[in-house]
Order: sequence, then structure tokens, then C-alpha cells
Amino acid sequence: MEGLTDILKTITTEMQKSLSPRTAVGDPITIEGKTIVPLMSVGMGFGAGSGTGKETDPAGGAGGGGLGMKPIAVVIIDQHGVRIERMKESRDTLVDHLAEAIPRFVENISHKKESRVEIEGAGEA
Repeated sequence: MEGLTDILKTITTEMQKSLSPRTAVGDPITIEGKTIVPLMSVGMGFGAGSGTGKETDPAGGAGGGGLGMKPIAVVIIDQHGVRIERMKESRDTLVDHLAEAIPRFVENISHKKESRVEIEGAGEA
């Protein structure tokens, strides 16, 4: 169990190095008198496991983690004031495409099961 604790400490320590206020709020960009500040959605996950084998096998363990970010909005500061503009939702991920396509696929299959083609003269012979 000691090995698992070390694995988890290492993963969380490394992931914490990646997190800061700058992760969620990007560096301001000034263009044509407007200052734009990107706002990000940040997600993270990790897992770890350890175990022992038979008496002759040594203990082992492993772990891993991931950090993902995507832009969700921008703060725009100009001579008219400050406003927040949300980013349009993107459906470019594989999961989104599959989630969109599977219901259509199932619907097409169910329509094919319901339809029947009869050929004239097929019953005669």
C-alpha cells in the first residue's frame, strides 16, 4: 500500500504544477484598442493501482493522469466597457460525433427492420 501512496503523491504533485490561475485565465492580448482575455475550462483526472503477486513475484504499481483545457469565453475590454462573449460549442470531438451519429444509425436500422419489400410473383412457383 505504501507504493500506491507514493504513486498518488507523485501524480497529484505533477498535476498541481500544471494548475495556476493562468491555466484558467489566459494572458491578455491587445488588438486594435481592444484587450481580449481568454477564459478556459480545465478538467483533470487520474488513477493509480498497485498489487502483489504470488510469494515469488514482487509488488508492482502504476498510475497516470491527464489534464485538458478548452476555451469557453473571452473577456473583451474596449472603449465601450467590459463584456464577456461565450465561445460557440464545438462538436469536433470523436465522442460528440459518435453521440450524434449513433441515434441516427439505430433509427436507420429500426426502419430497415420495419420495412419489407414484396416481389410480385415471388410466391408463385
